[in-house]
Amino acid sequence: MLGGPSENPELWAFLESLRCGELLSGTVTALERFGVFVALDDGPEHPVFPGVGFITVPELCWRRIEAASDVVHVGQRVSCEFLQFDTWNLEARLSLRATRPDPFQVFADGLGLVRPIM
Repeated sequence: MLGGPSENPELWAFLESLRCGELLSGTVTALERFGVFVALDDGPEHPVFPGVGFITVPELCWRRIEAASDVVHVGQRVSCEFLQFDTWNLEARLSLRATRPDPFQVFADGLGLVRPIM
């Protein structure tokens, strides 16, 4: 664990202020085999990672990809949906995929299928 509220008060307060489903913008700062780091526009710097935001590979897009570079590149501006506050790594888990139309729903809508009521 990277520290609690007392070690990184500004970062902790920022992450706690985020709400599930909120749209956040930032710049891709690093591509890794396991995901993408994003420096959020309104977020503080991270004490260890190259960005406070993180997108796992499955959250990059709806289709299967070989590498994060198939979808984004360093320096690219992105708008993502906030999923959760990772208290272990002190980062905002994000989804780029959630900001794109669900191809399965688009297909179902094209067939005239009715969405279930939840």
